[in-house]
Amino acid sequence: MSASSLDLFASNLQRLISHLVREYELCDQICTGQYRLTASQGYTILTLPESESMTMNALSEAMGLANSTMTRMVDQLVEKGFVRRMTDDEDRRVVRVCLTLQGQESRHNLEQAQQYFFGLVLAEISREERQDILQSFERVVTAIEKVRKSGCIP
Repeated sequence: MSASSLDLFASNLQRLISHLVREYELCDQICTGQYRLTASQGYTILTLPESESMTMNALSEAMGLANSTMTRMVDQLVEKGFVRRMTDDEDRRVVRVCLTLQGQESRHNLEQAQQYFFGLVLAEISREERQDILQSFERVVTAIEKVRKSGCIP
């Protein structure tokens, strides 16, 4: 592939991925808005285990956010009654968070909304195309991770 062909391909791929991300975010906002949540709060609820606690550090790492950002997010979820904070039994300096009953119900509802949404999306794509699309996404994600981890990003 020539440099100009590669540049055009990269430009088209970037445009399509940006459009895909934006459409997905808009759908997430609709789904999470039904439950008085921002999309970021919804992602946090979906990241927390359904019936176990998680340390704040582990949650920050799983979400790819700074501890201070995650603390503010958890503060908001505690205030809304979706999450509960507690100290670790073994190390009182460690803060753990878990979903409340309301948080568990919201997590379940968000998962169902996502499944419903993707069911509608997949109904628009032929059965034959689905596997090719999935494989293509896997290849792109793997390539992005490889480049990101290589430290070559300017």
